[in-house]
Amino acid sequence: MRRAFSGRLLPVLLTSLLALAASERAAAIGLLVPTDPSVGPLQLVSHRVEAKVVERGAVTTVTQEFQNNTDRQLEATYLFPLPKGAAIDEFALWMNGKRETGKVMERARARAIYESIVRRARDPGLIEYVDAEMFEARVFPIPPRGKQKIELKYSHVVDYEGGLARYVYPMKTDQRATQTLQDFTLTVRIESRAAIKNFYSPTHKMATNVRGKGAVASIEKNAFSLADDLSLYWQVNDEDVGVSVLSYQEGDEPGYFMLLASPKDGFRDNEIIGKRVAFVVDTSGSMEGEKMEATKRALDQCLSKLGEDDLFSIVTFGGYAEAWKDKMVSASKANIEAARAHVRKLEPLGGTNIDEALRLGFSTASGSDKAPLMMVFMTDGRPTVGDTDVQHLLALADKERGARSARLFVLGVGEDLNAVLLDKMSSANGGSALYLKGSAALEPEVAAFYEKISHPVLADLKLDISGVTTYGAHPRALGDLFKGQQLVVVGRYRNPGKARIKLAGTTPKGTRAFELDATFLGNSTEHAFIPRIWAQRQVGMLLDEIRVKGESPGLVAEVTQLATRFGIVTPYTSYLVLEPGMDAPPPVTRRTMIDFEDDEIRGDLVRPDASPASPRAEAPAESRDGFGIFDGIFGGADKKGGRGGSAPATGASPPPAAPPKPADIEKAKKDARERFKNAEGESAVSAAKELGALKTSTTVDGKRVATTVLSALGRAFTFNGGYYVDERCKPADKTLEVKAFSDAYFKALKLRPDLKAALALGEQVKVSVGAGRTLVVSTKGPDKVDESVLTTFLKK
Repeated sequence: MRRAFSGRLLPVLLTSLLALAASERAAAIGLLVPTDPSVGPLQLVSHRVEAKVVERGAVTTVTQEFQNNTDRQLEATYLFPLPKGAAIDEFALWMNGKRETGKVMERARARAIYESIVRRARDPGLIEYVDAEMFEARVFPIPPRGKQKIELKYSHVVDYEGGLARYVYPMKTDQRATQTLQDFTLTVRIESRAAIKNFYSPTHKMATNVRGKGAVASIEKNAFSLADDLSLYWQVNDEDVGVSVLSYQEGDEPGYFMLLASPKDGFRDNEIIGKRVAFVVDTSGSMEGEKMEATKRALDQCLSKLGEDDLFSIVTFGGYAEAWKDKMVSASKANIEAARAHVRKLEPLGGTNIDEALRLGFSTASGSDKAPLMMVFMTDGRPTVGDTDVQHLLALADKERGARSARLFVLGVGEDLNAVLLDKMSSANGGSALYLKGSAALEPEVAAFYEKISHPVLADLKLDISGVTTYGAHPRALGDLFKGQQLVVVGRYRNPGKARIKLAGTTPKGTRAFELDATFLGNSTEHAFIPRIWAQRQVGMLLDEIRVKGESPGLVAEVTQLATRFGIVTPYTSYLVLEPGMDAPPPVTRRTMIDFEDDEIRGDLVRPDASPASPRAEAPAESRDGFGIFDGIFGGADKKGGRGGSAPATGASPPPAAPPKPADIEKAKKDARERFKNAEGESAVSAAKELGALKTSTTVDGKRVATTVLSALGRAFTFNGGYYVDERCKPADKTLEVKAFSDAYFKALKLRPDLKAALALGEQVKVSVGAGRTLVVSTKGPDKVDESVLTTFLKK
């Protein structure tokens, strides 16, 4: 998996102050590369994309603005890698009112030009598009300190595989190019003759809206990370519930799969399952004031969203619990109005008796067992009255919930609560937890939360996969499928091949099953995002176990192994891993010891003394260190948005900060782990939010940290002896060495394009290319290797 890398010095470009500044500029797809080799790609100011897909035909319009930060007039070449078979519809740039046109380069010429750019930049991340079809245009003149606007429109047919269409927008290029200077905006509109389902981006968090046969996905951010291509998937069919599967498997390792299921948009009221809802609301003394008033308004909104065939009850609790009615009542107009009047009269008083509240809340359940039973449990505190033992309360919730097949959803308000209790109480009982910071967010957050669970269309989901052996699936309990929501299941598999998938659940008309024939692929690395999403969920589950049951060598080892391999921030791996033999991190231009509760510090770690062989030492600009814990020594963006590590305009470098002492590092790590174990308070709520995000993650654009183990080609590469070494390499392997960015290097890439992800890890890499053979890429290897020798060695 690629990560941004700001620390590598550029031997060619660092010959002047101008080139030093250029190494810090952002560049992206497309590239605007000056013909003068001493000047790096121009800075990308803004990047805007509009795409429309009708059936499988896509038209994409790109508008980019670049900044010339030099005092010279420049000539440059604009390069944009196109999807296979794409056609340029329009290209325009304006210089003194004159319209310029471009052309699509012949493949050999495109490769030659692009290889020359990679050689100049000495950045392995640029090899991603070595074989792409390339659009080229001459841009001249670009005025000193001026901006250049470029517009490009191209059309192509989107990929279609396994019942899923996929739109990809290329973004990742220069590994130093972590973000736009200003805004990034992308909107994709889909039109289809059949209903759209499973509309989903695994790479980026996007706002999505599906309306029958049309759908829109969009993202808009300032200083946006350009570290990964954007992928968007969707399924088109007229089934009530769409089910699709993606898979990833490489070499001898077990594979990873992702199952997507989403209901149609146009479910009628008689197709929505009538539900039973117990609202259990904390009215203890600590809820006094605006918090209580916001709770009343939020509860009023929830009551207004009940359907006519729903049943509900209201239980309030302080020092004791009290039910509005002994049993659930129908959500008739009269009952809703009476319930609202009751809510308006609620007053905060007494302690927090969670024990009695759970017992009474479940006891109000009535009506048909076929209707899903949900408890919405809202509290701002920890248990202080009745049985306050956490394990007893968890056992009680499990017993009461299990006897009625209920779902328990928790809303935690504020930070003076027992997050471990509330987390486990919900996750172990088919629900989820939402934590609200205060009364201001309470009303809209509760309304949005309830809206998500208010329209079940398939209850008590059960998944059966036959034909292949699957294991390690997340989530462990599938729960219910709601209108407008999507089920995302990730897991592992052995024995690739054809499988029969059956997703069944309860509807108002009885049990329904949706079946699909799918192929769990072997040696397919197309969907490389799946392993990380699975690892994020697995790590979240393991950390949850540690919080509840305490540390054990086995749990800690598994968390450390997975989090290190996939660069996941945890209390056990969220520090900078040192190079072999180092006692402390090398000097950096700025250092910040990030605390567990610090959600805002982020940025790139820049190491002025890093050699090309050094491991990557960067946390990407997108990284939000909510875990914080001790994320190492970051030269990151401060809270005013500045970028650490950038040289001042004068070219003078600030003096390096003294590295922290090893004892301080160990103390910080130990303190962080202790804070992670806290059951109550601000750090507990922060950890609960992070764990919730990990356990339900559906995208890969979360926090990533630099470690000595990186992942590529579905396997681990460990930094050892100055190289990233493939876990499949053996001491007895035959080796062939080539120099990074040499003729032999690019010939190897041409012969084995499947090795791109491995070679993108750095300038010194050892990768297994087949049984008993290791390709060694180094900064001192030979420039040329006999082509027949290279061909024979790299033969699959």
